[in-house]
Amino acid sequence: MTASDTARNAARLIARHGETMVLKRASEATAVVLKGKRLVGSTVDVGGSAVQQEFRIRIGTTELAASPWASKAPGRHDSIIVDGRERSILDVRPLGDAGTVALYELLVAG
Repeated sequence: MTASDTARNAARLIARHGETMVLKRASEATAVVLKGKRLVGSTVDVGGSAVQQEFRIRIGTTELAASPWASKAPGRHDSIIVDGRERSILDVRPLGDAGTVALYELLVAG
């Protein structure tokens, strides 16, 4: 299996089992609608009685590659809307094979 096969298979799994999300970037006029797969998360005590959710999301590269955005990779200053709630991206980790990015794993909170 080649690296491009791995990327195609990853995109197919996200499209089939993911949910619709919206990736936003302050420096871009348009948002990117994409599919993402939410992974198990936890809650984090942010002080006092406040608690926020923190979890990981895996997204494919297809929608980003087709977007008008200059940088085709998500960043730590972007945000993502999941279930109608905007969440901050804390970390981005590219996942791939042989130098080809197949997925991005996002750590989000909010």
